[in-house]
Amino acid sequence: MTTNIFLVSIVCFALALSLFIGIYALFRSQSSKRNYFLLMQTVIIVYLIGYLLEITSTSAESAFTAVKVLYIGGFFLAPLAFFFVADFCDIKLHPLFVKTPLLVLSSGFILAVWTNDQHRLVYQDYWFDANLSSHLIFIPGLLYFLMRIFLVVCIAIILAVMIYKMKKWKNKYRKRLFVFSFCALIPFLTEAAYFVSIVTGSNPYHINFTPHSVSIMSFFLYAGVVRFNIFEIISTATMSAMEHIKEGFVLLDEENNYLSSNPAAAEVFPEIASIPKGESIHRIANWPEELEDLNSSSFEFSIMNRNLRHYKASISPVYAQNRCLTAKIIIFSDITDNVNLMKKLETAACFDWLTGLYNRKHFTELASASIKRAFRLNQSVYVGMLDIDFFKNVNDTYGHAAGDMILKTTAGIIRRTIRSYDLVGRFGGEEFVFLITDMEPQAVLKMVERLRENTEKNVVVFEDTNIKITCSIGLTKFLEDDTLEGSLKKADAALYFAKNLGRNQVKTCDDLIQSNTAQHFSRL
Repeated sequence: MTTNIFLVSIVCFALALSLFIGIYALFRSQSSKRNYFLLMQTVIIVYLIGYLLEITSTSAESAFTAVKVLYIGGFFLAPLAFFFVADFCDIKLHPLFVKTPLLVLSSGFILAVWTNDQHRLVYQDYWFDANLSSHLIFIPGLLYFLMRIFLVVCIAIILAVMIYKMKKWKNKYRKRLFVFSFCALIPFLTEAAYFVSIVTGSNPYHINFTPHSVSIMSFFLYAGVVRFNIFEIISTATMSAMEHIKEGFVLLDEENNYLSSNPAAAEVFPEIASIPKGESIHRIANWPEELEDLNSSSFEFSIMNRNLRHYKASISPVYAQNRCLTAKIIIFSDITDNVNLMKKLETAACFDWLTGLYNRKHFTELASASIKRAFRLNQSVYVGMLDIDFFKNVNDTYGHAAGDMILKTTAGIIRRTIRSYDLVGRFGGEEFVFLITDMEPQAVLKMVERLRENTEKNVVVFEDTNIKITCSIGLTKFLEDDTLEGSLKKADAALYFAKNLGRNQVKTCDDLIQSNTAQHFSRL
């Protein structure tokens, strides 16, 4: 009698723990992982209720009715535990070829127990014995052994899956699997031992300690649930949505270890599909430097895969009910089109659309900064202006398409002739302007003369017609009391002096001054 009271107390306590664990999972988690867990806890409660009814039964009929209830919990517990472990370990089970057959098989075994009086395939005979903890004594039928094999195999598969995943996962996620493995190992050992004792005939009274082991398992499961947050942070609806959105989604724990991601994230970071759960996210080879600091709220980064792509990312912290940080969500979207558009707009604002040179406004801005720097370093500055000779005749004779080709060709000649770090821009129409710094006067004149020669030697082929062009160039040295606007006017004046003298030549502001001085004295 004392033993029976002790067993009843243990089972009642296990029932209370299982109920608490179920309520805890129901209200503390919105994860998809909890669904099978809640079902598993429900059938554990049914199983323990059946066992409680059996050890408190007073007749063979009431004991057999209790066993029927016990079998409902026991044979649904095995597949549901397998479904939960597979889901927890991120293993996809086919609903038609795996889940459905297991549930149908479990339902068939339960139906066989409930209809045993008609076929005697589970129990050939049974009777009541109040002196044993399990009051129902029976002679097993053929189907009984198949049912026990089914239970042992299910638990063995569960253990194998968790042991395999323990090798893959890291840190605390491995500890969580260890808790579940230990909980599954307890009923596995007792069920296996019971099956062996029945087959060998060493247990004539069919004393089964599996219900006791399930009670013990509930204690450890309770400890594991309280010790570890065994459920994921993200809800079922959120995870389902993440699978279909085009934005990349990465879930990390509070220590920046990998938890989950969606297919869009794997397209950007292919390695993320194979990274173990609990492994540091920084082990991904192409994880960008901009993502090293995972405490920022938002930032942009670029990745070169097949081509350069630009992304904008945001980080959202996930807090538990006690306001402790439990996870971080990284959402990133492809902004390549926007970045490229902005670059095009910037180019349009700074560059001449036809020649690719700086436009007048941007050239002026850069030239002002370059002049200030040159004077700070005590370097010389020269401003030059180039005009294509008889350009209007080219347009009138061959059309504007030919004129555009001439402009682009001339821009290329200027760019190739002057130094790469000298400034050059299109000033308007057929006029080009350039700025040369840190060069001796004779070297500047030599380079500008070479520019004129290169233009003269070049032949533009337009619609099978060879077009030869020349240019006139005006050059001035930027003096300390000059302004950029004033020096441009000087260069322009020198340019028109060259054009008035017959074109296709280089003239400096000093040449113009000397000419004006000579004319002045000749009139005296």
